[in-house]
Amino acid sequence: MKQLIYSLILALPFCAFGKKADPESGTIKGQVTTSDNKPASFVHVVLKGTNKGVMTEDNGSFLLNKVTPGTYQLEVSLVGYETLKQQVVVEKDKITAVAVQLTVSNTQLEEVTVTNARNKFADKTSEQVARMPLRNLENPQVYNVVDRQLIQEQMATERTELFRNIPGAVPNFSAGGSQGFSMRGFTTTIGMRNGMATSAIVPLNPIILERVEAIKGPAGTLFGSNRNVTFGGVYNYVTKKPFADFGAEVSLTGGSFAFSRLTADVNSPLNKDKTLLMRVNAGVQSEGSFQDQGFNKNITFAPTFTYLASDRLKFTIDAEFTRGNYTTTAFAIDSLKNTSYRNFKDLPLAYKSSLINNSIDISNGIDNIQFQMEYKISDQWKSQTNYLYSNGFYKHLYWTTITMITDSTFGRSVRNQTPETFGNTEFQQNFIGDFHIGSLRNRMVVGVDYNYNYNQLNRVTVNYDTVRLNKAQPVMNTDKINALSAQKGFVVTSTKTLNVSAYVSDAINITPELIAMASVRVDRYSTDGLYTQSTGLYANAYNQTSVSPKFGVVYQMLHNKLSLFGNYMNGFVNLGPLTQGDNIVMAKPQYGNQWEGGVKFALLSNKLNGGVSFYNIDITNATRDESIGGKKYTFQDGTQRSRGVEVELIANPVAGLNIVSGYAYNKNEYTKASAATQGKQVVFSPNNTINFWASYVITKGKTKGLGFGAGGNYVGESWFEATNSFKVPAYTLVNATVFFDQKTYRLSLKGNNLTGQQYWNNNGTAQKPVNFLASVAFKF
Repeated sequence: MKQLIYSLILALPFCAFGKKADPESGTIKGQVTTSDNKPASFVHVVLKGTNKGVMTEDNGSFLLNKVTPGTYQLEVSLVGYETLKQQVVVEKDKITAVAVQLTVSNTQLEEVTVTNARNKFADKTSEQVARMPLRNLENPQVYNVVDRQLIQEQMATERTELFRNIPGAVPNFSAGGSQGFSMRGFTTTIGMRNGMATSAIVPLNPIILERVEAIKGPAGTLFGSNRNVTFGGVYNYVTKKPFADFGAEVSLTGGSFAFSRLTADVNSPLNKDKTLLMRVNAGVQSEGSFQDQGFNKNITFAPTFTYLASDRLKFTIDAEFTRGNYTTTAFAIDSLKNTSYRNFKDLPLAYKSSLINNSIDISNGIDNIQFQMEYKISDQWKSQTNYLYSNGFYKHLYWTTITMITDSTFGRSVRNQTPETFGNTEFQQNFIGDFHIGSLRNRMVVGVDYNYNYNQLNRVTVNYDTVRLNKAQPVMNTDKINALSAQKGFVVTSTKTLNVSAYVSDAINITPELIAMASVRVDRYSTDGLYTQSTGLYANAYNQTSVSPKFGVVYQMLHNKLSLFGNYMNGFVNLGPLTQGDNIVMAKPQYGNQWEGGVKFALLSNKLNGGVSFYNIDITNATRDESIGGKKYTFQDGTQRSRGVEVELIANPVAGLNIVSGYAYNKNEYTKASAATQGKQVVFSPNNTINFWASYVITKGKTKGLGFGAGGNYVGESWFEATNSFKVPAYTLVNATVFFDQKTYRLSLKGNNLTGQQYWNNNGTAQKPVNFLASVAFKF
């Protein structure tokens, strides 16, 4: 009853705009199933002799409206199989029901969809972007997807390579080893995992991934204010899931800088009825460095089990255990204000010098255990129960900071974190509906979310030494670091926070072409504050309530082909108490509000897919500091604005040729801030980025399966520090690959950064020059 009331409330404002049925035409309503009576989604249905054609929904249904009465030939087509034809008679002001069964099983259909789809990189089907059954052209929010086919083709061995396929994305790193990227000028290094928040560190290996979804804009309404959410958006890692048949792949990869990688992906049903399914992904990876010191090692084991208890009830347990040990993010450049150099290209730090050594490393890990129960309540409603336990830790972490003292000297300081633990537990209950109220179709999610987050920190920062650039650098020693750390003393702190939220989102078909979305989230945040072990006291306890609305509209000018959309989206960040001279005052949540409009398209039988969008994000309640009368004051009247345009084009102009490309312009600046940053642009936020990838696969003859790919990225110049006085130079990367993909094996070769560009990440760390990878995979 509650869900029905919500739908009625959201539907009332639009009822007056509903169109009356055309009494001079009829409707065809149908259902397409596979040979094993499963819904056949993403199958083309065409009414011959007309311009009407659709693709079946997730549940296999389709609808053809406003059909002139008469006798027609209905064609249901699937690439690689004979077209199925069925005669239908359409009568005036009546609905003609059609049931079509394909000659392929559900498993075969999934395989055909993946391997034979012409525009193979254009699939944006997602269960988690909107948390409801909503196609890309029906969704007023912009999102981009990098799926496993592109991951495989580009031989991606780390997540930064995946992110470079997302328009506007600029990869970055955190000190602890997490990899992320900036979206619309805002940076985050923590992603969602199957729609839920993970630990603060994510040393994840791409081998476990089915896809990465970049969900653009403030996403607080559906995803809350967890650490992984920024005002630019959130990204979601979708892990591989079991399927009903046996399949396995083992691969071995080697390459430059002593790179080696062994992976296995094994899937199998565990009983005769194929109701208990298992999939295990595992990998071991090791790499040296192009610099004089450095290494990166990780090991991953990720088992997943699915139990189909009945045709209504499904259980999934998805786990991941990863351990990492590396130096690749173990140092960063900090202050550059005392040097006359204004660009990394001019800074006299040797590109191939690590500035640290292999003993100054990071050893960490993460354990993720995820559970999902889905129950089909009725043909209109299903229940989805999600649970995630995520625990990350540092066995030890030595993170070196380089501070330029003069043009010819720099100081090295080390942050010692030994050991530390952090993580969270999240419980989520969603009720997902697809139902009608009168002539209005409603797709709705009603949910509650409980997120408990914790950390136990043990850290100290010590000054290590001062080094002259024109002399040999002394070798760093962990014994000395530990001795200095013990002398200064570790600070042991812990925090525990709790978010309890409720949300509802409803997408209403006012007409088949016009969809309006209205959503809202109410979030209650609470914390006892920061506990310091040495004092036994808590500091800065507070509670905060936030309300996050979201509105959108989509008009399909051509059904399932061309959509105009607009949205208002909101996100929020919880802020602790502020210092006002001698007083402590409560803060308000910081908000990000986005207005966006654009077009999405899937034209020429989906050979041309993509979109163009324009957005403006305004940040309010930002904090800024001022010194008044020798005392520090923190005011919450700061503002910030990010605005830009994004273009995505995914094309399949001829058989075998696939193109993924994008362009983004963004300007993110502080419109009211402290004097040092007023009017300045946000760090590591370039104005212009371009991504491009094209591949061609021979589809016939003796060389069938031979493929070639090439592409790259342009990332414009940006600022390294908040005062905008030191630049990160622009760079262009060029990569290429050649592969031979057969039924039982796959051979691959790839070259990265073929022009040998010198470029730096957000920590000021030099990145890889020219490097190569070769791989062989065996399929069973």
